[in-house]
Amino acid sequence: MKVPVSFLRLVSLILVCMLLSSVAMADTMDLSGLTDSEVMELLDKVNAEIVNRGINKTANLPKGAYIAGRDLPTGRYVFTCRAKGNEWGNFTIYSDKGKGELLVWEVLSAPKEGEEPDTLFITLNDGDKMESAVPFSLTIMNGIRFQ
Repeated sequence: MKVPVSFLRLVSLILVCMLLSSVAMADTMDLSGLTDSEVMELLDKVNAEIVNRGINKTANLPKGAYIAGRDLPTGRYVFTCRAKGNEWGNFTIYSDKGKGELLVWEVLSAPKEGEEPDTLFITLNDGDKMESAVPFSLTIMNGIRFQ
């Protein structure tokens, strides 16, 4: 049985329209119907996928306090001090257990000319509190790194 060309064109047109509408829907995905916990779960999945694909980037952050799982994704990071001039201060991570248990403590200072900035390899677990008295950058680690 021979299928008319006009029918094949119609089916092709319908398939192209379906494909284009699904692509357009992805660009305008409405998340307003999700609960807060569903949005956070989706964010965790997206962050994990970014790490799995190796498309992670570096975030430059101001000094301050951050909670893992709320302000920053949990995971392993390269922490780099971005202090300038005479800036210096403490960098601390407290456990998520609420007992104030100190996990990491370092004194960070601006590098002198020709020196590399202070760099730490850290792990942030859900609920850990990280405080830095100087500006810093975080780069998500997605496995072993040789530099």
